[in-house]
Amino acid sequence: MTESDSLYVKANTYQAPQFSVGKDKQVKVKASLQGGNPIEAYILDEEDYRQWVATTQNGDFGNASLVYIKSITPLNGVHETDWFALAEGNYHILFENTAFSAVKPTLAGETSSVSYSVLTQAVPTKSE
Repeated sequence: MTESDSLYVKANTYQAPQFSVGKDKQVKVKASLQGGNPIEAYILDEEDYRQWVATTQNGDFGNASLVYIKSITPLNGVHETDWFALAEGNYHILFENTAFSAVKPTLAGETSSVSYSVLTQAVPTKSE
């Protein structure tokens, strides 16, 4: 199964599309910067995403903290993770274009455009 989309991430904002993982599945994430400045991408579980929203709702990204499963930083060009296992549940890909960490928006405040795909497949069975 594949979920994919394209989106715009304005300077000093983030986008966090959700995806679901079924039982006994593994995931591969492909992300591509289509235009604009490099940004960062993180895979988070639902709880860690809610914590991010709670700590950044005032727009203070410079003092935010983030717990994540995988990072794609900087997202500059095309990136593809290896296959990795996730427990059954809901997850988010956090595309952030804020002052959170090393990759920050430019003074011009350019919007970045990204495309992404989340691929899932059954976890391979171990041969004896």
